[in-house]
Amino acid sequence: MKLRVRTKLFFSSVMLIALCLAVSYGYLRRTLTTYLTERIEQDLGQRLKLVAYAAQQPAPLFPHNGSLQTLARKLSRLSDARVTLLLQNGSPLADSEVEDHELASLPNHLDRPEIEDALKAGYGQSTRRSTTLQKAMMYVAMPFPLPDGRQALARLSMPLTDVEHALARLHFLLSVAAVLCLGVAVLLSSLAAHLLARSLRKLTDVAHRMALGDLDTRTQSRGEDELAGLGRDLDSLAEHLSHALSELGKLETLRREFVANASHELRTPLSVLLSAVETLQAGAAHDPKAASQFHDIIYRQAERLRLLVNDLLDLSRLSHPGPPLSLAPLRLFDWLPKQLAVFFPRAKARFQTLHALPGDPDVSVLVDEPLLSRALSNLLDNAIKYCRPGDTISVGYAPDSPAGRVRLFVTDTGPGIEPQHLPRLFERFYRIDPGRSREIYGTGLGLSIVRHAVESMHGQVSVASTVGEGTTFTITLSMQ
Repeated sequence: MKLRVRTKLFFSSVMLIALCLAVSYGYLRRTLTTYLTERIEQDLGQRLKLVAYAAQQPAPLFPHNGSLQTLARKLSRLSDARVTLLLQNGSPLADSEVEDHELASLPNHLDRPEIEDALKAGYGQSTRRSTTLQKAMMYVAMPFPLPDGRQALARLSMPLTDVEHALARLHFLLSVAAVLCLGVAVLLSSLAAHLLARSLRKLTDVAHRMALGDLDTRTQSRGEDELAGLGRDLDSLAEHLSHALSELGKLETLRREFVANASHELRTPLSVLLSAVETLQAGAAHDPKAASQFHDIIYRQAERLRLLVNDLLDLSRLSHPGPPLSLAPLRLFDWLPKQLAVFFPRAKARFQTLHALPGDPDVSVLVDEPLLSRALSNLLDNAIKYCRPGDTISVGYAPDSPAGRVRLFVTDTGPGIEPQHLPRLFERFYRIDPGRSREIYGTGLGLSIVRHAVESMHGQVSVASTVGEGTTFTITLSMQ
C-alpha cells in the first residue's frame, strides 16, 4: 500500500513521541530507584548506629530484663526496621521478627553479603529478596561489642516498599502523560502534516507544469524553511532554463546566420571560378592575353577559398577545444619584434609606418605561443588592410601589475570604426563595409578567431575606436 506524505509524517511523529516517552520512562525509573535506594540506605545507616549504641551499653538504655530478644523488639519499634543481633561467628542472638522459640532455628548469617562486608570494613550493605519474609529488603550491618565483652553485629533491614510504591506512581503518571502526549501528537502531527503536504503539493504541481514546458510558472515561496528554499530553487531553475532556452534560440539564430554567411562566402568565389573555367573552355584559352587574365582570376579565387577554409577550420577548432591548453611563459620583449618583421614589407608597400613601442624587457605572459601569434597576425593583417597610405600602426605592451595582467595592444591612425559596429565586431562574418571587405579578400572570420584564441588562453580582447582618429585593439593576458 502506497502511503501519502501526510500519513508518513503522522506515523513518524507518533513513533518519535512514543520512543521519547519510553526512553524517558526508563531513565526516570532508573534514576528514581537509585535516588530512593541511596536515601533509604543513608537513613537506615543512621538508625543502625543508634541501635548498635543502645545494644552495647553496660546498663542498657531500655530495660529488657536481661533479654536481647526483648531489646531487639523495642529497638525495632523505635527504628521502624527489623533488628537482628548476631555473634561475630554469624549465630543469631536476637531477631525482632522471630518468636523466642524460633530463634534457635534461624540459620547462620555469616555468608550474608552485608555481614561479610561489616566484618571486613566495619560496615556492610546489600539489597536482595529475603528468604524469610519473601520481600525485597535492604540490609545494613556493623560490628559492636556486647556489655559482656563479646563481639557482635547489629543488622537492620526494611522492605523496599517505598521504592516500589514510588515506581508504581511513576508508572501511572507516565502512562497518563503518554496518553495525553499521544493525543496532542495526533492533533499537532495531523495539522503539521496537512500544512506540509499542502506546500509539497504546490511545489509538485509547479514542478510538473515546468516539466511540461510552462517555464513562466513560479512557486512564489516565502519563509526560511527547507520547503521555501526548495521553492526558490525551483523558481531559480525556471529562470535559468528560460534564459538557457533564450540563449539556445540566439545560438540557433547565429548558427543559421553562420551557415548562410559561410554558404554565401563559399558560393561567391566558386561562381567566379566556374565562370572563368567556362570562359576558358569556350575559347578564351586560345587567346594568350585573355587566358592569362582568367588564370589570374582562378588563382586569386582559389587562394580566397583556401583562406576561408583555413579560417573555418581554425574557428571550429577554437570554438570546440579539447583538453586545456598547456600555457608557458613568453617574454614579449624578444617575441614581438619577430612577429612584426613579417609585416614590415607589406606595410612599407602600402606606404604605412609599422613599429613597436618600447616595453619592459622582463615582462612575460602565460600563453600558447602559436595561438597568440595567430591572434596578433590577424590584428596586424586587418590594420594594414584597412589603414590608408601614410597611417601609422603601433604595437606595444604594458603591465597591469595590481591585477597581475599584461595589455598587448595594436593601435593605428586609420579611419576608425563607427560606434554602432563595435559591439558586433568579433562576430563571425560580420563586416563594417561588406563590399570593401571582399575587395581586399577579407573572410570576415579574422576577429572572431582572435577572440576565441585569446579566450582559450584565459584572456580578453577589446576594441576602442574614434572615427577619423584611429582604432586600438587590446589583448589582456595573465602575467607570469
